This record gives sequence, structure tokens and C-alpha cells, in this order.
Amino acid sequence: MRIITRAAILLLIVGIQGCATYGIISGIPSEGQKSVFKDGRKTLISIKQNTVALAPNTETVTSGQRADFVIAVHNGTSQDILFSTDDVTATANTNGQLTTLKVFSYDELVAEEKNRRAWAAVAVALQGAAESMNAANAGYSNTFGTYSGSTYSNYGTKTYSSGSYSGTTYNYAAAQTARNVAQANSEARFARLEAEGRENLKNLSSTILKKETIFPAAWHGGLIKVALPEVAEQPQDIKFVVKVVEEQHEFKFTQEKLDGK
Repeated sequence: MRIITRAAILLLIVGIQGCATYGIISGIPSEGQKSVFKDGRKTLISIKQNTVALAPNTETVTSGQRADFVIAVHNGTSQDILFSTDDVTATANTNGQLTTLKVFSYDELVAEEKNRRAWAAVAVALQGAAESMNAANAGYSNTFGTYSGSTYSNYGTKTYSSGSYSGTTYNYAAAQTARNVAQANSEARFARLEAEGRENLKNLSSTILKKETIFPAAWHGGLIKVALPEVAEQPQDIKFVVKVVEEQHEFKFTQEKLDGK
């Protein structure tokens, strides 16, 4: 029964993955903008007093999921500029219907990761408790049997009898060994969870755009995560507006369904 259940789950996972729809994000330069390749990415560059560059981290996106965009801002003024994801907005136009797209801040992503770790820790703790209970029961063993025979009374009468018996014994050493294994497995899972969480936070810190003061003539940039709409049969317009102080830079992209996907 366990094998059938695991096989069914595996088939369900494969089926879900097979049903995923993919799209392609392409930048369309507006008047006064440049389209260049930077680190292999097609990048749109808007040059005004300040300069803003924006590009999808990868052109292929999964329908309805988040996508990473690389953004960089150059301070062309003589004053310090404060810049963050608060200065980036995005909308999608699907068949004439406008939708605001969520642009996630660094703080939101960090809080999300910590929340994920907290729930994962609860799951690990519950699994460990279940394994500890099973380990405690591992020391018990049951014996069953039947018996039959005959006896003679004082008067020489022969009597036949039969029945069954059962008994329970407890092996402390076996139970302790099972508990030790369960505890070691639980500690290993917590260690993996902790290491994974540290690595995820490290990656967020090193890649995601954070609020920053940009000094004159300096650049600042990073990744921004955007919740893209589900891929539609018809091309969709994706527009970003990047505000640098009072200066606005608009970027246009299209999201199209990937053929055969």
C-alpha cells in the first residue's frame, strides 16, 4: 500500500510539472532608449539626467510565478539619491485589462524566508515527535501461539483441551537504539534546515536590490522579484516605471507564450 501511495504521489508531481506553461519576456526599446546585451542579457537602457538599465534575468518565465529582473541606476546629479524597490512599479496589460504587479522588497523577501523556515521547523519537529513515539514502541514484541493436549483425571478419564496464548515483552536496548537513531535523524534535519536558511538569506543579501543612497556619479543595482501574470494565448504588455527622484523612466516588455509549452 505504501509503494502504491508513493507512486501515486510521484505521478501527481510529474503531472503538475508537465502542465506548467512557459513564456518569453522581451524588451521593447522606446524612443530615446537603447537595447544592448550585457552579460548575455538583452538590456534596455534609459538615459536622461540619470541612467537606468533594466533586463529580465532570464527570458524564459513560468506562468503565474515570480521572475527576476536586473536593475541598475546611475546618479547623474550632483546630489545624493535614495533608491529602493519603492521607486519601481510594474503593470500588465492583458487584452486591455490593466493589472498591478507586485514588486517585492528585500525586507519582504527576508521576512518570507524566515516565515518559511519557521513553518519548516514545525514540520521537522512533528516528524521527530512521531519518530520518537515509534522508537519507544520499537522495544515491544508480541508472541502468539496455540496449544493442544490431553489429560487424565483421577478416575482415568481422558480429557482433550486446546487454546491460544499471547504475551508481550519489552527490549529496552532495542528501544534505546531506535530512539538514538530517531534523535540523530531529527538533529540532522534541523541542521540541514538551518544551513539552507542561512544560505538563502545570504543569497538574498548578495543579489536582491536593497535601499541605498547613491552618491553622485555612482551606480547601484541588484535583482528585483516581480509577480508576473499567468501567460496568456495573446501577447501581454508589461510596463515598468522607475522613479529616480522626480525623473521617470518607463520600460516596455512583452510576455508571449512559448511555442509548444
